[in-house]
Amino acid sequence: MPRRSLSVTISIPMEMDEQIGKEAEKHGMTYSKYVRQALRESMGTPFDCDETVLCVDENGENRRSEGAA
Repeated sequence: MPRRSLSVTISIPMEMDEQIGKEAEKHGMTYSKYVRQALRESMGTPFDCDETVLCVDENGENRRSEGAA
């Protein structure tokens, strides 16, 4: 059976790690799922997005077409 996922190791600042954890919890997501979704929503991404939207402006509007909030 072919592999369906791959573990990737990256280095990020401790503050970013903490913020990702807080945001993942706020959205009811695991850390990994939150990072995958953020990658899907980033500008110029080659990935398809699901219905979850992480990037919204102060009015709660979807900012996906304008880049990260």
